[in-house]
Amino acid sequence: MLDGLNKFGLPVKYAILCAFGGVISVFAANMLGYNHGGATYISTVIATGVGGAIGGWIRQRKGKKS
Repeated sequence: MLDGLNKFGLPVKYAILCAFGGVISVFAANMLGYNHGGATYISTVIATGVGGAIGGWIRQRKGKKS
């Protein structure tokens, strides 16, 4: 999935995918009325991006390619 991101490395690929998913989840929470001001877009991008990068780094250390 999204093979164009493979040239940047697995941690960057996972960081981008997770950050995008985090923004979508905050947007959905706002639309459904579940977000009461606790989650903002910038904090979600940072948190999910860092978490995705760590997850990608762990997968890379285990020898995974994608």
